[in-house]
Amino acid sequence: MGMLGRKRRLALCLLLLTAQAWAEEAAPAEGSQPKTVIKLPLKLKPAAPDAHKAEPAKPAAPAAEHKTEAKPAAKAEAKPEAKHAEAKPAEAKPAEAKPPEKLEPAVKMAPPPAAKNLSEPSPEVHAPVKKRRVAKPKRKAAPAERGDAHAGAHLASEAQQVRGVVDAIVEANARYMKSHDKAYFERFAEHQSPRATVVTCSDSRVQTNAFHADAVNDLFMVRDIGNQLATAEGSVEYGVRHLHTPLLIIIGHAACGAIKAASGDYGALEPAIRKELATIDIPKGIDPTNGALLNVNNQVETAIMTYAGEVEAGKLAVLGAFYDFRNDLKQGYGKLVITNLNGETDPAKIREMSRAGQFFKYSFMK
Repeated sequence: MGMLGRKRRLALCLLLLTAQAWAEEAAPAEGSQPKTVIKLPLKLKPAAPDAHKAEPAKPAAPAAEHKTEAKPAAKAEAKPEAKHAEAKPAEAKPAEAKPPEKLEPAVKMAPPPAAKNLSEPSPEVHAPVKKRRVAKPKRKAAPAERGDAHAGAHLASEAQQVRGVVDAIVEANARYMKSHDKAYFERFAEHQSPRATVVTCSDSRVQTNAFHADAVNDLFMVRDIGNQLATAEGSVEYGVRHLHTPLLIIIGHAACGAIKAASGDYGALEPAIRKELATIDIPKGIDPTNGALLNVNNQVETAIMTYAGEVEAGKLAVLGAFYDFRNDLKQGYGKLVITNLNGETDPAKIREMSRAGQFFKYSFMK
């Protein structure tokens, strides 16, 4: 009875507190001050207005531990708490425990996945599908494409031209081999022994067979833009001082493109070409033939100053010449005209020095 009385008193207190909270939530009277409402965190169903007075309070527990009838709350409050020990143990019977209710899950679980064989590739992985190439219909060539076709035809023509040049060189070499025996080649098989170092222009119209029937092992040829020493100094040095050629010939020619460029504005040309043209010392706007003759004289003077020891020792003669395949000097087409001998440019004196064999004499020597 003591435990039951305590629960009744607790339920009565809770009801009183709930009723007070409801009274405070009501609208305040006119002129009254607003009050701060403190709501209890209880969710209890509201009871009838006088239910707590007419009927005894029931305990809040869902199941009563004893089957003893409930007594009024007033009598329960009058009894001291110590009397609950007088209750007989036989009257309080424990409630029978109910088995837990089985609840079915709201969402059904999927069956577990089947075990896969990891030694083989997964069936979800597929090789990329190759797209078939659809052949595009041929269209007519545009003007630009027709230009490309023309360029292709031009390249084919160039290739045919190259093949023709190669065939001509090979055939000429074959004829040359037939016209010379083994002894001819054995004379220079181990060493070269030219008699002249020749500096001429890199012009395709100027070839050694124009002034020498057989230049093999007889002419040490040096070719560059404008038949000059400055851009081929090492080659000329080797011919004069290592091969000890007694003659250094500098050959200019008619219609020389290097002379024409050097006498004009060549600023738009490539740097390498400008570098070689810069060492050709001729006036701007000079006539191409006079410019070529002046350039030959300048190169002869440079050679005499460079190889003065060889000239004074009678070991080197410096000769300047003009290959006139256009007949600018009016002495015949393709004539090789001697224009300078050790600095002498007068044709009459050159002929006189040549007859006297004075090839190792400066022009200022008497």
